[in-house]
Amino acid sequence: MKKFRTRRIAAVAALGFATSFAVAAVPSQAADVTLKLVMAAYTDDMVDYYDGLSQDFENANPGIKVEVDVVAWPEIGQKVKTLIASGQSPDIVNNDEFAGEAAAGLLYRADQIVDAATLKDIIPAFMDNSKYKGTAYAVPDLASARAFFWNKEIIAAAGIKKAPKTWPEFLAAAKAIKKSSPGVYPYCLPLGPEEAQMPFTTWGGGNGARLYDEKTKKYTINTKLFKESTDFMKSLVDQKLTQPNPGKTQRTDGCWALFAKGKVGFVDGGVFLPDWLSKNGGENIDWAAGAFPHAPGKTDVTVGVQDYFKGYKAGGKQKEIQKFLTFLFQPDNYAGFLKAAGGFIPATKSAGKIAEADPIIGPYIKLLPKAIFYPGTVGSWQACKAAIVTYMGNAMSNTSKALSSIQAKCDAANKKA
Repeated sequence: MKKFRTRRIAAVAALGFATSFAVAAVPSQAADVTLKLVMAAYTDDMVDYYDGLSQDFENANPGIKVEVDVVAWPEIGQKVKTLIASGQSPDIVNNDEFAGEAAAGLLYRADQIVDAATLKDIIPAFMDNSKYKGTAYAVPDLASARAFFWNKEIIAAAGIKKAPKTWPEFLAAAKAIKKSSPGVYPYCLPLGPEEAQMPFTTWGGGNGARLYDEKTKKYTINTKLFKESTDFMKSLVDQKLTQPNPGKTQRTDGCWALFAKGKVGFVDGGVFLPDWLSKNGGENIDWAAGAFPHAPGKTDVTVGVQDYFKGYKAGGKQKEIQKFLTFLFQPDNYAGFLKAAGGFIPATKSAGKIAEADPIIGPYIKLLPKAIFYPGTVGSWQACKAAIVTYMGNAMSNTSKALSSIQAKCDAANKKA
């Protein structure tokens, strides 16, 4: 995956050099404060977005400079950990984790990194998922819900009249596709490190499995329900109803790229997939989306995901952080953020009300009541997620061993936290 870095960094470096002479010539002039940002690369457009936003912010806030490193999703978690461990903590980060850092005392509270009006505008359910031990330490930036996508042409060629709702219906549909379209993978299963926890949670959720028990405060992964769902995934692989080597297949440049080429019948997607297809060769794919298949006797679920802005204490720049993030959430700037990100569910009530009328985003907002979420408010979730990603890479060869290993790692992390 490509790592992106905004062009602003070079400009800021040059500006900082010029500023050093100005400070030397006029001793009474205060030195500039530089905010260091590490932000997730939802799309290639994020680079240009942050370039423009940083320039506008600097123009409106003399004395504050902004450096932005826009990093691809598979890399951003480790990038932030490395920076913190080496004493180079960023001031602001946008990714999908916060509880572990909150537990370690690294983060400002949410009410310290945006103003009161912005905080009030955040959708309450999203704020509830931003709390560690009852206190919000992150501000949601956007959310998504997952859906099951299919290529309508491939489905029609297989004689499938309606989207499968249950596992047996899905298995029959996959076999029909394999027979009618030999050059097509009926389903693409992405168990590579980009987002292996998503199909694991989705298929398990459709069997009633959940990652964490809030009552016992324990992970519930090595269970009968997850064993059944993981075995069902393995049965698809064993019958060659998926692409080869799921454990090495990424979501985006693997499954989605195949879907864009018309080489996949069914694929896991999200609210942002249509925009991605339009920009990556899949603009002519006639697709549809709906609920994920579920186990017999169970109900369908969607996995809800939200990402966060976080402010780090290490640099002592609380006021500057609050100024920048409040600036980002101004309506025009936040609309630009959502557009650059490629189409997500907004985190604010004001933007969400507008998005309800959107033909693509609107239906996902309605799916949220069925959403199950990762246990992101649990301090050990970051380590547990890493274990899921690691062991799902080989899970299709031995599901029992994978589940046992994941449970052990998650229990150890939970005990330590």
